Amino acid sequence: MDHIKNWVFDLDNTLYKAECGLFDKVHILMGRFIEEKLGIDSGSAQALRTQYYHKYGTTLRGLMSEHQIDPDEYLEYVHQINYDVVLPNVELAKTIKNLNGKKYIFTNANLGHAERVLDKLKMNGVFDGYFDISESDYLPKPHMPIYDAFQKKFNLPNNETAMFEDLHINLKCPHELGWTTVWITNNLEYNLNRDIKAQNDIERIMKEKDYIDHSTDQLENFLNTV
Repeated sequence: MDHIKNWVFDLDNTLYKAECGLFDKVHILMGRFIEEKLGIDSGSAQALRTQYYHKYGTTLRGLMSEHQIDPDEYLEYVHQINYDVVLPNVELAKTIKNLNGKKYIFTNANLGHAERVLDKLKMNGVFDGYFDISESDYLPKPHMPIYDAFQKKFNLPNNETAMFEDLHINLKCPHELGWTTVWITNNLEYNLNRDIKAQNDIERIMKEKDYIDHSTDQLENFLNTV
């Protein structure tokens, strides 16, 4: 990866381990928001959340499309969580900062959430730019227009860009654009360790998905070898 000059990182479950449980807290509030707004029970709310996630890419996009929910109200609600479970990672911060080229955050979350997570990780000042969900009119990854908008904002050349992401489906469009793709597998391993059914094991997914160039469950170690 000596040719890489632009390093693009997803945020949640990528720059920190999924096992810390931060996004579990967000998922609980997603369900609670749906219960309150739509007047349904918790089981129905969780089912709807899952349905919208698979159909639209995010629960939020589904709520906007199907129920005209205000995105900022939703994002403010679901991020009223305790961020203390995210621990500082000074070594990873140094490693990313020392990479040759520009570093960017590219997230389906909003900027406020990203700033709070990066503050806990002690990664303030590490990144050269941010792209959050509001900048694509709340259209999430993995839809191609959001990647086009990201690329246009920072004027990134395809053959010098790498993306790191815990959801491998979000790497399909970057691969089509010519980016180098790196799948962060700690989220899947976390699910497997909790005995939650996963669609495939890591090795099988790597064989099946030709849009994944590399995979790792140790981001810092990987970056120190490129």
